[in-house]
Amino acid sequence: MSFTSMLTVASCMVMVIASFAATSNVNLFLDHLESTVGITVHVADGLTDNQRHLLGQQLEGVDNIVSIQLITPDEALDNLAQMWGDTQGIFRSAIEGEENPLSYTFFLELENIRLQGETIDIISAFFGIYTIENSLDVAETLVMSNNFMAVLGVVIIAVLAILSIAIITNTIKLTVNSRRNEIIIMKYVGATDWFIRWPFVIEGVLIGMFGGLLPLGIIWILYDGIIDTVTGSGLFNVLLYGFPVRGSMDIFPLIAPFILVFGMLIGLLGSITSMRKHLNV
Repeated sequence: MSFTSMLTVASCMVMVIASFAATSNVNLFLDHLESTVGITVHVADGLTDNQRHLLGQQLEGVDNIVSIQLITPDEALDNLAQMWGDTQGIFRSAIEGEENPLSYTFFLELENIRLQGETIDIISAFFGIYTIENSLDVAETLVMSNNFMAVLGVVIIAVLAILSIAIITNTIKLTVNSRRNEIIIMKYVGATDWFIRWPFVIEGVLIGMFGGLLPLGIIWILYDGIIDTVTGSGLFNVLLYGFPVRGSMDIFPLIAPFILVFGMLIGLLGSITSMRKHLNV
């Protein structure tokens, strides 16, 4: 029963660690998007320089916009050629003698990608904007996934914590029941309740502590290898290419104290609740 209790606590701690690691990496992913992914505003054709300048000033006045970069049609063509690896000047020669079909664009860097929708709603009302390119769907999906994982993790952790407390309680009850004669004798000779309770409380705390240490140590050792395996090849490598991932030293030193305290608290609650009936002699 003690081993079963320890494994149940360990299962709870695995969910705590997995939830924290997943949420931490999603938050890092969102922070990276904030610094690399912005909003591209295509300016309508026919605007004068003064009108483009006025539009730029309006965009600068939006709270969630950190910086603005105006890209001319010639710069946009050079960027397109560089992106496609055009070292022979094919793009330039294709429009030689013709008007550049690309438009003026503003690239907007955001302070908080989670507020991208509200920012788009504000700038959509500005005069002179032809179209707006954004990563709103990606940002909303990541934020929703992050919130879902956090809620799901809390629910699963709560269920496993209750289960852990119940099993530890039953374990201590069996131990107490097997020693009930000794407890009765100790009560008759004047032993206080806490003098009798302490060995069982320590047993419960140790079960919770080792139940937390076991998955913490194993996952800490395996985490970097798991991340390398997941991101090293296949679909995840394509999807996450260029995006940072938190290493084990960024996660486990932060969560280790919480895991130990949480495991010991589960063991403490389980042991205390199992002693009341047997101390009434």
